[in-house]
Amino acid sequence: MVDLLSYTTELQKRHENSTSALYRRQAGQVFTPVEIARFMAGLLSHFPAEYRLLDAGAGLGVLTAAVCERFFALRSPRHIEVHVFENEPKAIPLLEQNLEHCRKALEDAGHALNYVIHDKDFIIATASSLDAQRTLDGNDLRSTFDAAIMNPPYFKVRKTSAHAKLMSKVVHGQPNVYAFFLALGAQLLKEGAELVAITPRSYCNGLYFRGFRKWFLQRMALDHLHLFESRTAPFKSADVLQESVITKGHRLGNRSATVRISTSHGPNLDEDPEGFDVASDRVIDDSCGESVLRIPTSNEDGRIMELVESFPCRFSELGLCISTGPIVMFRATEFLLDDNHSQSSVPLLLPHNIEPFGTKWPVRKNGKPIAFSLRQESMRLLLPSKNYVLLKRFSAKEERRRLTAGCFFPSVSKSQYVGIENHLNYIYHSERDLTDEDVYGLAAVFNSVLLDRYFRTISGNTQVNATEIRSMNFPDMNVVAKIGRQVRSLPVMTADRIERIVLTEFRVRGSLREYLLEHAG
Repeated sequence: MVDLLSYTTELQKRHENSTSALYRRQAGQVFTPVEIARFMAGLLSHFPAEYRLLDAGAGLGVLTAAVCERFFALRSPRHIEVHVFENEPKAIPLLEQNLEHCRKALEDAGHALNYVIHDKDFIIATASSLDAQRTLDGNDLRSTFDAAIMNPPYFKVRKTSAHAKLMSKVVHGQPNVYAFFLALGAQLLKEGAELVAITPRSYCNGLYFRGFRKWFLQRMALDHLHLFESRTAPFKSADVLQESVITKGHRLGNRSATVRISTSHGPNLDEDPEGFDVASDRVIDDSCGESVLRIPTSNEDGRIMELVESFPCRFSELGLCISTGPIVMFRATEFLLDDNHSQSSVPLLLPHNIEPFGTKWPVRKNGKPIAFSLRQESMRLLLPSKNYVLLKRFSAKEERRRLTAGCFFPSVSKSQYVGIENHLNYIYHSERDLTDEDVYGLAAVFNSVLLDRYFRTISGNTQVNATEIRSMNFPDMNVVAKIGRQVRSLPVMTADRIERIVLTEFRVRGSLREYLLEHAG
């Protein structure tokens, strides 16, 4: 195979030497590593004699070059037409050099390559295709591409922006610009044509992307999801706050019977990563109208999904409520206190106060406030001091556990009220106070490896959203209280002992039980 990507790598080095990291960050430039580019191109499977490729947000053309490499293994000649979109001025000359290098190499191999560089904003240039109108000054690109491959930019857009207004039929609220690229890439494909994209995993769940998921999955059948389990490794960037996923699908309204799932920790994809097939209806969960994508990373995860989703009720159907702590510190500076000596102060709980099954207060850390002023005007931000389960909303980038649940009892403080900061979620009951057994039982379920692994299949974000918890299947409260009584009576709370209690009550046996206990330490 002819190596086109070595030339691309040299161009990338040249560009990086001539621009600052700040400039590239502001331009949204995160180049696709060669190994990932080849893997993405390798997911494409159909190469007709006349082949049209779309590369939106092309950068220096690494993905196009990776696709071009695929043609050297084909015996019969192909005519390839590539449309690339890139509007960053300093990248375009190098992009053109790269495409010209690809053209000459393919010509020498008996193929023909024509390319068009559109130095325009991809969204503004093609959004009218959603209305079945002509785009690009009379060049009709609607439903004409055999494939689209992309590593789109990643940044949030305001709902008042020009991009959001143009895409209002697809996405509402304040989503991320990469969803617009995915939608328009899908819109410009022929029936049966393929799309491969690397993006953050955040589109797979959550309220902001719900409209996009529904729109996208009505038009695209998923074939393959490849998950990078490290948040930083794929692009070697400390700015990445969530897992990346490669999505491969084809343009059809009907779902494929199965979706191939594969994983890797970092960008080294020289060898085909091991994967397994999962039924599409296990990956795409539309039971609550959310069209959530679950990504089990092993056969054990598939069994965990089956077990948790056999629980009899939704979390919210049990009378359980979960809310975000009402105190946003930068909006409540006048009420923040550095000490708790005043009788008109109440405890202020932040994430560092929470540990599995516990709440420690006061804890002094990095000069952060420890108390909240109790005044008439601050009452709207305070909660009555009663039994709660406190769930951290964020985990560190590579933290071992996504879910951390602490127990809060009024005995933590003598105060009638408590302040809970908005980096915590708090769980309570809509009709009654949670009993001590309820609190310990809920904390045991949330702190279990079982639920942590399940949660990772539905969310790759650092944030634990209350919406996701509300829609989860959950065990009956009698079972929760039974777990809580046993946990509460333990002379010493260890992760292994608690996991055994949870698994016994959920009747988890055999190899799955051994697997979960192995990861409980």
